[in-house]
Amino acid sequence: MEVKLKFVGKCLLIEVKRKRILVVGDLHLGYEEFLNRGGVFVTREMMREVIREIAEVFERVGNVDKIVLLGDVKHNFGRIVKQEWEDAGGLIDYLMEKAKEVIIIKGNHDKILEPIAEKKGIEVRDYFIFDEIAFLHGDRDFSEIHDRKIKYWVMGHGHPAVKLRERGGAKMEKYKCFLVGKFKGREIIILPSFFSGNEGSDPRENDLGLAWKFNLEKFNAGVVGERLKVLEFGLLGKLE
Repeated sequence: MEVKLKFVGKCLLIEVKRKRILVVGDLHLGYEEFLNRGGVFVTREMMREVIREIAEVFERVGNVDKIVLLGDVKHNFGRIVKQEWEDAGGLIDYLMEKAKEVIIIKGNHDKILEPIAEKKGIEVRDYFIFDEIAFLHGDRDFSEIHDRKIKYWVMGHGHPAVKLRERGGAKMEKYKCFLVGKFKGREIIILPSFFSGNEGSDPRENDLGLAWKFNLEKFNAGVVGERLKVLEFGLLGKLE
């Protein structure tokens, strides 16, 4: 069975068994209200930006069979705050127009997400397995994903990014990236966060907090560029 993978901006499009699955990493909706409650006052533009960016993805790929949200849909660890009700509910409504099924994986920030999902008729899952592919957040391991039939693990959680030096200069810039590598005979795909509040963490400097000890320097980095392009930069450990 052939599995086709295509990086589209910060999303991953998978084609398998005549099904098209769009995968979206950590969203952290409600982040602005989290900052506001902490005394940092920012305008609430993130939801509009999320819809604008994901609409560009759908313009490129069209409607799909399934959409998988890889967890950390909301930001606040505790109760659901007002902005999370509005933004997460609104996003789910939008996504349900673009796919036959929306699947939500539970992230470590999603301690209380079920009321929002249940209102939309969606179950929040610890993981989701479709044929040879296991979708999970990345902070927890599950015995089921070690089944021999599983050839791919697709996850978020780590917010991977890379620092790159400008050619001929000393200035460093950080970019969101995908990380793709092997672990115990499986292909591992780590998505960047869809969250626009920051670029993420460079695994050469920070532990991404994943549940497994991957040798990430031997993973290939796909750097998210402009106009939904993802640029292949080769092995993470060889980047400067």
